[in-house]
Amino acid sequence: LNISPIDPVAIDLVFERFLSLERSRPPDIDIDFAADRREEVIQYVYNRYGRDHAAMACTLVTFRSRSAVRDTARALGFPPALVERLTDVLNVHNDESVQQAETMAASFATGQAPFQHLLRLAPQLEGLPRHLGIHNGGMILSGPPLATLIPLEPATMVDRTVVQWDKEALEEAGLVKVDILGLRMLSAIEDAVAIAGQLTGTRPDLDALTPDDPEVYAMLRRGETVGVFQVESRAQASLIPNFKPTCFADLTIEISLIRPGPLQGNMVRPYLRRRQGLEPVRYLHPRLKPALEETLGVIVFQEQVLKVAQDLAGFTPGEGDQLRRALSSKLGETGVMAFKERFLQGALARQVPADVAEKVFTQLVAFGGYSFPKSHAAAFAVLTYQSAWLRRYHPAAFFTALLRHQPMGFYPAHVVVSEARRYGVEIRGVDLQTSDVGATVELGGTNESEDQRVEQSANQQIVNLGSSAGKGAIRLGLESVRGLGEEASATIVEARRQHPFKSLVDLCQRTGLGRRAIEALIMAGALDRWNRPRRQLLWELQSALETAAAPPSLDLPPRDDPEFTAMPRHERLWLEQTYTGVTAGGHITDLVSNQLREMGATPVANLAHWPDGTQIRVGGVIVARQRPPTAKGVAFLAIEDRSGIVN
Repeated sequence: LNISPIDPVAIDLVFERFLSLERSRPPDIDIDFAADRREEVIQYVYNRYGRDHAAMACTLVTFRSRSAVRDTARALGFPPALVERLTDVLNVHNDESVQQAETMAASFATGQAPFQHLLRLAPQLEGLPRHLGIHNGGMILSGPPLATLIPLEPATMVDRTVVQWDKEALEEAGLVKVDILGLRMLSAIEDAVAIAGQLTGTRPDLDALTPDDPEVYAMLRRGETVGVFQVESRAQASLIPNFKPTCFADLTIEISLIRPGPLQGNMVRPYLRRRQGLEPVRYLHPRLKPALEETLGVIVFQEQVLKVAQDLAGFTPGEGDQLRRALSSKLGETGVMAFKERFLQGALARQVPADVAEKVFTQLVAFGGYSFPKSHAAAFAVLTYQSAWLRRYHPAAFFTALLRHQPMGFYPAHVVVSEARRYGVEIRGVDLQTSDVGATVELGGTNESEDQRVEQSANQQIVNLGSSAGKGAIRLGLESVRGLGEEASATIVEARRQHPFKSLVDLCQRTGLGRRAIEALIMAGALDRWNRPRRQLLWELQSALETAAAPPSLDLPPRDDPEFTAMPRHERLWLEQTYTGVTAGGHITDLVSNQLREMGATPVANLAHWPDGTQIRVGGVIVARQRPPTAKGVAFLAIEDRSGIVN
């Protein structure tokens, strides 16, 4: 049907995961669209089916302790300033109940009647509905007019209608809900394809790609995954060197392994050991082989729950899906145990020993609550391959697209910039005369600053990870300047289309920007092409603002300004980091490179040369922190220096 590039027959998906005779409710339908076009799709649905037949699902926003205290205090007539103080005192920002926080109210005269009423009433509101919200993307479609079936109301958002039931109630009523979701990676891929087309003259056709390019998989096996969908995280970076993906099926499994289900079911290590040939592939019973052979005897996919129930216990595919739903529902042990006797009896009838059936069911229970569907993993794997392919063959376009759609993925923008630089792509800073609103790719030379010349010289010391950096250099966008924003950036670009800016006064007059915005541009280095020290421009800014605001007929007297010297490189780098979050003129660790050497820090790129077990020191910027609940209190850090990232 061309709805998805995934062939469900070829990769052996289970239709009953979507629809079955035993299923009393409509199927779950989730469709991801480019995040920046999601509203366009929602409005298309309204226009295509009509507002009588399409509406957004609602969410019930309930009182938490903070909102309960605030609303109760307002209703009791407390002064606004006191309401805010009470909200802070009677709530510990982790939704601790009001009763537990009563002791913190000692700073108030709690013996007075209004406070007693507050402490009595606020806890009673917790958990009750407060107001309706709009579901993130759920749209309801119906044949008969919706108003004849369920209550509707205009949403607070323009051009939207919302039903007054949440998704659980809509499911109970049997109404079809389609989740229209926004995915930033789809936006980035679309931008990368467009930029690559502009640079090469031929727009890449990602739909025509066969996911079997050995260069792409070699890149992934080297751990070059920053920006690649679903496999750039710290956990995936640790998995890939052991997993060593070589084909599309491997990507599907790899995406599914780093999920709570396989992790909590202790299935990741057994799978890797079997994949590496360190232990034999075992099945608790021969009947499990058809369902688990592709994953070496380990349960990885949600669909395998259906197959195991069908092959081992004689469930129909629909009954298997009911078991799968029970395992992943909020019904807890009661809902699951309703299937246990049926499972054990069915297994016994197929000559499966009782202890084996019991053990398999226990594994299903441990896995099922956090299981990940193969259908989702396969769809994600398409984007994994496409983003990896773009990174390998069109890195300038790929990293530019990632910068346009920040925040996205696992790492902040400065890591994306550093990774592009390590891949051989030149980075150019924000420039008043050439930067667009978002990041762009430039061809040809540029008015290089001293920082960029130093940076290019330093980059010659680093092994270029990519064999082909592609054409063009990345020019950072104006919107990356903190405090400027998309609207002010667009104002600058629009004014510049008339003719380039000639001076600070010209910039102030034609854009109408205030002091803070222009200060940020100066500090970020956007005006460096004027070859005037940044402190000099800061000093002259007040005069420029006064001149720009003065009537045309008023001649202000000239000012005798002092002369400032240029900032040293380390100050310019720090200002770039502060005002844009990235450093085009070098890596931020350049500021402490001498100290790192004195401390004996090993560059990240050199770590592969040391044998396992060697104690070494590394130093750099912490670019990611994780405290996963499955790690038993252990925290994981990712640290970056100029040469790479280490976990």
